[in-house]
Amino acid sequence: MVMKNSSEKLSEWIKEAKSIVALTGAGISTGSGIPDFRSASGIYSNEQNVNVFDLDAFHRDPSIFYNFAREFYPQVRDAQPNAAHRALAAIPQCTVVTQNVDDYHQRAGSDPVYTVHGNHIHSTCQSCGREILTEELFPIIREGEVPHCVCGGVYKPNITFFGEMLPEYDWTESVRAMSEADLVLVLGTSLVVHPAASLPGYRPWNSKLVIINQEPTPLDCEAQLVIHDDLCDIMERLTIDS
Repeated sequence: MVMKNSSEKLSEWIKEAKSIVALTGAGISTGSGIPDFRSASGIYSNEQNVNVFDLDAFHRDPSIFYNFAREFYPQVRDAQPNAAHRALAAIPQCTVVTQNVDDYHQRAGSDPVYTVHGNHIHSTCQSCGREILTEELFPIIREGEVPHCVCGGVYKPNITFFGEMLPEYDWTESVRAMSEADLVLVLGTSLVVHPAASLPGYRPWNSKLVIINQEPTPLDCEAQLVIHDDLCDIMERLTIDS
């Protein structure tokens, strides 16, 4: 299907829908200059980064994560929402469920936004539970140090690492929103990381499923519309004004 026709069809479905859920992954933030995880140039293409989001590895040696965060944090902070984030924010009946740990959906104006993999904005002491703005830790991280709380415990970002439970409220609300949606948009995610990848399975049987991702996903065969193209280009072409 040609990109123009696909965008027109998607625009039409968005206008008709009463309740939309957009499940977004790393592919929506690549347009803001943030690398994804599993592509040839992604975060995991560097062997040193393989365990950066592993909870056991963090507990064994938090410097593994913070060596990575020294460059990653400022990069995420300084980047801006792109056309795809802004397009979703312009859809009033759209709930965003994101696997991303940045805050570009919120900055673009989407509401509500459920962060099923947590968020890097705050960090929590692993000993006493004290919470702090992660940006306050930047000077320490920049120096190559592991940030510690006044109690001596190590700060960990409120990102859901592998081995952790997903945030209960965000997960419950994401499932609820999916179960009420008449249009589900899967944007920039390969749908291989569970349990987040299972969320489209909670959609009603008669809802429409649209997948926009550079690479094929396991749910392509179930979708009414599949577009393997640049996400920002597609979203910029939407005409959703009434």
